[in-house]
Amino acid sequence: MPTPSPSPIESRFLDMIEALKQCDVIRVDGERKGAISDIAEDSSAGFSQLMEVCGINLDPSLTEKHVRYLDLGIHWYATDASTSGGGEFFLHELIDALASAPPDTSSAQNDAESELFQQLRVIDYHPEGGAISFAAVRLLSNTIAPRVWAHYFPFGTFELDLDYSAYLDALLLTKGFHGWHFLYADIRLADPKYAPLVGLIRTGLDLLKVALPDPRHEELEVRLAERMG
Repeated sequence: MPTPSPSPIESRFLDMIEALKQCDVIRVDGERKGAISDIAEDSSAGFSQLMEVCGINLDPSLTEKHVRYLDLGIHWYATDASTSGGGEFFLHELIDALASAPPDTSSAQNDAESELFQQLRVIDYHPEGGAISFAAVRLLSNTIAPRVWAHYFPFGTFELDLDYSAYLDALLLTKGFHGWHFLYADIRLADPKYAPLVGLIRTGLDLLKVALPDPRHEELEVRLAERMG
């Protein structure tokens, strides 16, 4: 069967990945573009099957934000070895993610976090950068909760001010630079224990502003300043 044409949201991610690959100040360490399964090809039908098999009901509007590739993403760094900025994301197709097991609890730091993990399903994972981190939706009452969660060991698991649709938009803006999730969390980054995260965010954002300038990067600067206050 012919490969389905990319949807508008898929085209946005494919274009973003290509822009990173073509950028002179970026080097790519890994890239993935999985197949589109028969279940995922028709988003509406796939959502219906998810309801029938797993009892999980998704808002039909999410079909417009359904990235159908089994996984899709990139791992990138600065070409300049003296610059530590970089990023990574690998999206897990939503239907398959919700039908999958919860994340491994080995990086959970207490019983409460382990219990939370049982409700999470990973939608974005980071297998190549060395950090134990992921983003996940939370299953509640046979659907997904309004907010996405992010886990970044050893700092913990944080609820983000993003729903699934907004998460994808934020990912397209940040290109997945390391630490970006914390710009959308209710967290005080000025706490000394978060100093390594602030360094990641600062170098990643500075690199992105040079590599792929976007006036919306100012929104990220504002979010960083608010969390450093």
